[in-house]
Amino acid sequence: MPGSESDFLINPFGLTFDEIKASNLARINLDGKVVGDQDVPVNPTAVVIHGAILAARPDINTVIHAHTPYAVAVSTLACGLLHLDQASMVFYNKIAYHDNYGLEINIAQQKRLAADLGPEKLCMIMRNHGIVVCGRTVAEAFLNLYFMEFACRTQVLAMSTGAKLNQPSEDILNSFAQQMEQFKPMKKDGFKSTQIATFKALVRMIERIDPSYKE
Repeated sequence: MPGSESDFLINPFGLTFDEIKASNLARINLDGKVVGDQDVPVNPTAVVIHGAILAARPDINTVIHAHTPYAVAVSTLACGLLHLDQASMVFYNKIAYHDNYGLEINIAQQKRLAADLGPEKLCMIMRNHGIVVCGRTVAEAFLNLYFMEFACRTQVLAMSTGAKLNQPSEDILNSFAQQMEQFKPMKKDGFKSTQIATFKALVRMIERIDPSYKE
């Protein structure tokens, strides 16, 4: 948050996604206390998860914890995320795993959670639970969520056929990772420009559906 290194915004507990707006976000500190005169309930598990990552990783400004259906399905698989298509190959060597099967309600759990994410990775599958995705910006974090769910959906659909999966080799995965580093469409800042363009397109779509999120 501007003017504070320990405060962050989070959605209040008990609201559906379509009810959440800019004006009703709760401002809390890393101890989970609401800042200012807001009287809003906050999910204690959100305090543990978001607070742990934001405190440990100053490079991260946005944390999204989600229970999207396909990501949750993949979180139950011993194999975790398979790199079967281009969407999942984007996350090659970039996924962390967290083995905790209960609620994240204890502040003492924060160190382990932050340690599992590590100093560089932005995405973590929480076994039999869900996912945490992060970013230096809102756009980066949301696109990590968007493409992670897309990749998990592809994996679940592919595995549901019962047919043998064509798993790309390590050489192919490494080559794809190098290609992504070299990918520079149109603008000089390369892949970052693609992320921004994609996020802006998704924001325009939301604007057409329901612009009240800005209120």
